Amino acid sequence: MSNFHQEELIYWLAFDSLKGIGLGPKRIKNLFDHFSSLQRAWLADESELKEIETIPAGVIEAFVRERQNFSLEKPLEKVYRYGIKAITQIDPLYPHQLNQLVQPPLVIYAKGIWDLNWFEKSIGIVGTREASDYALTQTRQISSQLASMDFTIISGMALGIDSAAHYGAFDVQNSRCVAVVANGVEQIVPASSRPIYKALMENGLVLSEYPPEILPEKGYFPARNRIVAALSQAVLVSEAGARSGALITAERAIEMKKPVFGLVGRADNKQSEGIHRWIRKGLARLITSTEDILEEMEMLSSMPSQINMLEDASLFLAEQKKQSTMQRKSSEKKDVEKNNSSNQTTTQSNTKSIDIASLNESEKNIYSTLLEADSISMDRLVELTSMPIHKINSTLMTLELKKIIKRQGPSICRA
Repeated sequence: MSNFHQEELIYWLAFDSLKGIGLGPKRIKNLFDHFSSLQRAWLADESELKEIETIPAGVIEAFVRERQNFSLEKPLEKVYRYGIKAITQIDPLYPHQLNQLVQPPLVIYAKGIWDLNWFEKSIGIVGTREASDYALTQTRQISSQLASMDFTIISGMALGIDSAAHYGAFDVQNSRCVAVVANGVEQIVPASSRPIYKALMENGLVLSEYPPEILPEKGYFPARNRIVAALSQAVLVSEAGARSGALITAERAIEMKKPVFGLVGRADNKQSEGIHRWIRKGLARLITSTEDILEEMEMLSSMPSQINMLEDASLFLAEQKKQSTMQRKSSEKKDVEKNNSSNQTTTQSNTKSIDIASLNESEKNIYSTLLEADSISMDRLVELTSMPIHKINSTLMTLELKKIIKRQGPSICRA
């Protein structure tokens, strides 16, 4: 590590550890771009910081207050104490694959073997936690066969399909296996994954975008899934129900024009319903064996028309989202018009009146974003609000309790 990167690291970790003041990764990157150094940004006067038009004055004022009593050494001390690699966006060791993301992690925390070459030939394997015996057996076998061909196996260390993927890689000596987790790399979640964690510490890698001691929260899992998709050349969904989080990983892969494979399951198995639907729509390619995956990937690398198919899938998915949003807005409009024509008084009593003044800054930030977007994914909400994801999650929970917003699958919308 160069002297510049070493001197900068303490400030990148410090900024990454600041919570609840509205300084998300996007705004922190704006600080770096403005000052060419987060060290300079940390030490800058309030007036200098307020020159950055993309960061609200209130956020700058909160940061200036926060840094006064902040221990700069504490985040770096934890990294050293646990033997963790902390890799920032400006570090040459930062995986270029993560730059495909709308909002790449500010810092990657890694424990185990760190080798960028691992991500040059990799496949993500994801699926339901409540997997069938058939899916578990097939996943472990496919993972083992791919690992024996020098593919890096990437999954999330969860129960079910994730665990089968990891164990399949472990069946092969000197395999390359990575777990991307939705918590700090010092936390083992779930506790039953301890054997997987131990094996990864000996001959694999655990990585996260969260500081070492952070516990998982609900919104961290979809955020984690985007990293699995970015680091993988392709994604295999072994088994996934209609609302499975594994489909979020697949969706992110499609958006990045990467192939998605779906393991064929039983027609009457609810846990295969989601991926079967994707296969029917042409978003995922049906596979029954490792050979199918290899054939598809070979075709992709040799035939330009196959690349066009991936672009078509990405456009199709985007168009589906657009149509879904338009249909929902149209339905909402008809409901309003119906209410207006039947009883104006009833309409007024049923229409939710939001007292903006009663909301705190975080709640206003999210609510105003939803007023513009109507329905939004967690990734997009993080990007637009520039709030830390843990703050977004706690704020969403509060807004749900106030019946101001609601969740519809992976999307968030106004109630």
